[in-house]
Amino acid sequence: MALKPDVSAFGVSDSNSEATVPEEGGVDGVCGDDMSAKAGEGPEPADFCGKTITHNNDLDTTDMLPTSLSPTHYDIHLHPNIESGHVVGSVAIDAMLNERVERIVLHAKTIDIQSVTVYLQSAVVASVGPEAISYDAELETAVIELPSAVGGVADVPECAQLIIAFTGMVSDGMYGLYYSKCRDRSGEMSRMLVTQFQAKCARMVFPCWDEPATKAEFTLSLTVPTSFTALSNMPVAHTADHGALKTVYFERSPRMSTYLLAIVAGELDYIEAVSCSGPHTSSGERQPIVCRIYTPPADIDKVQFSLDTAVRVLERLVDMFDYAYPLPKLDLVAVPELEAGGMENWGLVLFRTVRLFITKQTSLWIRQKAVYVIAHELSHQWFGNLVTMAWWDDLWLNEGFATWIGIYMTDQLYPEWRRWDHFVIEDRQAALSADSLRSSHPIQVTIKGSADIDQVFDSITYYKGCSLIRMLSAHLGIDVFMAGVRAYLAKHAYSTATTSDLWQALECASGIDVACMMHSWTAHVG
Repeated sequence: MALKPDVSAFGVSDSNSEATVPEEGGVDGVCGDDMSAKAGEGPEPADFCGKTITHNNDLDTTDMLPTSLSPTHYDIHLHPNIESGHVVGSVAIDAMLNERVERIVLHAKTIDIQSVTVYLQSAVVASVGPEAISYDAELETAVIELPSAVGGVADVPECAQLIIAFTGMVSDGMYGLYYSKCRDRSGEMSRMLVTQFQAKCARMVFPCWDEPATKAEFTLSLTVPTSFTALSNMPVAHTADHGALKTVYFERSPRMSTYLLAIVAGELDYIEAVSCSGPHTSSGERQPIVCRIYTPPADIDKVQFSLDTAVRVLERLVDMFDYAYPLPKLDLVAVPELEAGGMENWGLVLFRTVRLFITKQTSLWIRQKAVYVIAHELSHQWFGNLVTMAWWDDLWLNEGFATWIGIYMTDQLYPEWRRWDHFVIEDRQAALSADSLRSSHPIQVTIKGSADIDQVFDSITYYKGCSLIRMLSAHLGIDVFMAGVRAYLAKHAYSTATTSDLWQALECASGIDVACMMHSWTAHVG
């Protein structure tokens, strides 16, 4: 995800951004909370130069959900009323019941659960209404009290299913499910539906286990006006018409974290191109991946440069990671109202319009930013989406690396722009300035609960993290460094990982004790 850009150092104006914090990876997931940095001391490892650095051994797990249930698949239906903002929804959650339980705890915020039915081995074992459900506003959870304990008789995990009916509202901020103003085909002001779930806002739209390590597959259906184009992470499977409305059914996704699920619906047009970025065919060539950019109808003539850039970047990333693009399609969407520069939802990447609308009159600075943000967000399709940090204290793994890739890729495509010089002059200085304050924090900062998550979407995570990746890749050599990254991605694909996992992969590739060398850089302030 891209931070809000700070362009003040160059005396230029970005009409669709605020000159307060860096461009990639954080403000877009704040869910409306305060973004100020929080002071903290770097955690100490068990062994300073040990192979395993346990930087989160004091994590307060009371703010994390119980592990009695492990979701494997969500089947979600949402019907938002475009006029009133009222949302009616249902979700069938397949899960493994790991122990006997008397209550079920999951994340829910600003939604009302109407009923819950629990199945074990396809048989109903519990059914409750709203009177059996309580909410914890601080923890943002719903507690479902069951009439009697279920499961765990033989202390063996069982297949369970929860059928939950709920209602909610379209958010009045740029998080959860919200409206973005745009112009329709007639030129009149209209609205499009957009989601922003990073870091902890999926729980505002449907009940779920809203933690990055709790990955699951998703099947989504969405009821919208027939004039709307509906988009999600996966391609459309089929559509059912209901007069003035239609229900769009999407294909089932691979395993991913809840914060990467995404929806866009509105009157949109698109242009497309084909990227040779899929798995290898029997002839050795890569399968084609269709890349599209969607915009409000009046702006479709402004995104050809961005589409060409996306195709070039995607193909280079496939070669760089030696790993095919994991999904069957890639959509980029220009959103008039988006909190950050971009958001890396898997297969449905959102951008501020200023990051995709490039014309002959666009300044070189804005053009450079567009290439960088596109590269940053597309790199997340592997580094962050395919392999996700296990918890938010390793956010820098996602954002520091994606910032490095964004600048590296921009420099590869347009070396005459001297993008690394810009980084040293502008972005690294922002990180140095922030890191000199008493309110600074280590790159690997202990996140004890949901309230702390938004504090680390800042220049320390993005730009100091990028600086360390740049330093490390130069020290190991880019070929050795990328060999370690490829091994890391291959080993942890569709799962989660920690900083220690990356260090281990780089150590195997280089023969150097990377964990020992990098510890003081990542675990301490300054």
